[in-house]
Amino acid sequence: MSYHHGDLRRALVTAALEVLPKVGAERLSLRDIARRAGVSPAAPYHHFADRDALVGAVAAECWQLLLAALESAVAEAGDDQRRRFQLTGIAYIRFAVAHPAHFRAMELPGISKKIPRDVQKKVDAFYAEEERRMRAAQAQGMFAPLPFDNLILAATSLVHGLAHLIIQGETEVKPGDVAHAVRLARDVTAVLGAGLLPREPQPPKRRHR
Repeated sequence: MSYHHGDLRRALVTAALEVLPKVGAERLSLRDIARRAGVSPAAPYHHFADRDALVGAVAAECWQLLLAALESAVAEAGDDQRRRFQLTGIAYIRFAVAHPAHFRAMELPGISKKIPRDVQKKVDAFYAEEERRMRAAQAQGMFAPLPFDNLILAATSLVHGLAHLIIQGETEVKPGDVAHAVRLARDVTAVLGAGLLPREPQPPKRRHR
């Protein structure tokens, strides 16, 4: 990638997204990023004071994209907490497939510590509200009476693991096929909602003449 005209800041963030999963946040080099963007070693300092500032910009972009996807999901679900829970999981997978470089960057050790405070506050507020809603729904019998942290961990593990499998090419979903990924995510998250234990067969419904 080389930069000629336009948004240098954008070019630097894009270059960092490409490199971060390979080298990690602590080994990212502004000089290398400048070279990849096709600019002088001093050019990045017009936008970023140091490496941590660039990593923070990447972290902010990652979380803003994810947060937008999650907020869209809860807006669609409304007050239906079960649907809200499922749709946020599907939104997470949609985000990973649509933005694989961002998804990989978010997993890097130390990246979460670089998130700018204003973005972190929005993320914390979103998850705090969803936790409040989930706990209330569980108290009302809408979710299994399991330890709350275990319930969330199970759901998180499922959607995170499925996102990984998809972007690594371990499923039938082709790279970047968001629509197919969403269909698969719906099916898999429905399994979590139904549970794995066998159920008594339901008697056939009688037809009224």
